[in-house]
Amino acid sequence: MTRSMRRDPGPRNSMPRWLLPLAGVAIVLAAAVAAILLTQGPGTGGSSVRPSQAVRSSAASSTGPWAPAVVEGTALPRFTGSGSDPAVGMAAPVVRGASFSAAPVTIAADGRPKVVLFLAHWCPHCQREVPLIQAWLNGGGAPSDVDLVSVVTSISADAPNYPPDAWLKREGWTVPVIADPTGTVADAYGLPAFPYWVLIDKAGKVQGRLVGELTIADLQVVIGQLRGS
Repeated sequence: MTRSMRRDPGPRNSMPRWLLPLAGVAIVLAAAVAAILLTQGPGTGGSSVRPSQAVRSSAASSTGPWAPAVVEGTALPRFTGSGSDPAVGMAAPVVRGASFSAAPVTIAADGRPKVVLFLAHWCPHCQREVPLIQAWLNGGGAPSDVDLVSVVTSISADAPNYPPDAWLKREGWTVPVIADPTGTVADAYGLPAFPYWVLIDKAGKVQGRLVGELTIADLQVVIGQLRGS
């Protein structure tokens, strides 16, 4: 059943640390690495604050020709990065969205785990993360059993590095992209800052959420844990 997703009325706070509440980790080494990351934060720990509701609303009329995504299901609570994450175990909202290319992209339970990465074209941390991940993929790092999906949101013609499709084309980005010009997907997934990661198991349930830049080593730990979930 289609559910109208409520937009967050207040400002978003930067989250320099991240939370990885994944269960069922079978490999001791992966668990040890995850514990270190929980203490120290991923990579530089950098993230960019998502604009307030007022700013997003004023920019909505200048976000380009991209059709808004269709979101179904129950919205996840906003991620805070403190304490246990109430979204863990919830069904991830189903997303059927237009992409910057001809092929539509869907996030839904299909028997495959997913790492969903939310990006903003004006976010310097995202601008560092995208080429890092793409170089890893170009080098054969793409997992065969875990899907990577990206969502480009908080789009504004008045912000740097616009338009986002041109930015991703310059970077040679090969990860499937959902365009989210209205912020509907970001709201449904409880996004507080960028880059933002949502980890979904093969049954379509949320296994964890993270904020901030990840190193490739961080990402590999995440993928390894999703494989075991």
